[in-house]
Amino acid sequence: MIGSTELPVLEMHPSGALVMHEEWDPLRVKKLTERLLGEKVLKNPPIVAPISGTESLVVLDGANRTAAFQELGIKHIVAQIVSYNDPGVKVESWNHVVSGLDAELLITTIVNIADIKLEKCSLDDARESLSKGEAIGYLVFEHDVRKVLASRVSDIKDLRILNDIVGAYKGKAKIFRASNDEWEKQSPYYPGITALVVFPSYQPDDIMAAVKNGYKIPSGVTRHIIPYRALNINIPLDILQADHSLQEKREWLNDWLMERMAANAIRYYAEPTFSFNE
Repeated sequence: MIGSTELPVLEMHPSGALVMHEEWDPLRVKKLTERLLGEKVLKNPPIVAPISGTESLVVLDGANRTAAFQELGIKHIVAQIVSYNDPGVKVESWNHVVSGLDAELLITTIVNIADIKLEKCSLDDARESLSKGEAIGYLVFEHDVRKVLASRVSDIKDLRILNDIVGAYKGKAKIFRASNDEWEKQSPYYPGITALVVFPSYQPDDIMAAVKNGYKIPSGVTRHIIPYRALNINIPLDILQADHSLQEKREWLNDWLMERMAANAIRYYAEPTFSFNE
């Protein structure tokens, strides 16, 4: 660790104090609960930021993990604390690859959502309309593109409508995250691909405003770039479930961190890294 960087800030908190800014995916939460019970460790901590004026923390990354903890009734959780004032923390958006659902059924379901219409256009037109705020999203199919136009916008980038759109396929299809909107790049990896759903970009102020007003961004949309992310902490669930006070568990976590340092078990990787076992 010499000459690398400061350690990530890891803290023990009540799992109920963590507030999601986005919806969670019930299929992923189910898989995560099974994985947690099988592995019996918290492998990667959720990333959280303080909510000013409260004792709560907003989950920037790890909503499904946090929902799994809350569903299992695990009292406490170790989280990595970051600040939105850190210039290294950035917000980007994922797109959704929707797989295994009939395209016409998806279109029909979305068209029936109140206050929106789908308009056929080119991919370039869809991108421009989204960047200008004229569209609140768009869908890329194999042979056409359709931008989402809202007749009435009331919330932050109209989260109600975006959640309704995701509700048209969440729980009915497989959802994968994608960093581009190009059918030709995605289809080879997802043979059953139905559509690419593209969302607007959000800023930290949007996230905090959504949380404070009780709104949620659709599941798997926000992508937080976190410098010095902590991975593979492998905290035993027995510790997190134990009937000990929060202070006792915080002291345990501090001792654990000192032991990791003494054992030279912490590694810092400066280069971008791919993980193949998430």
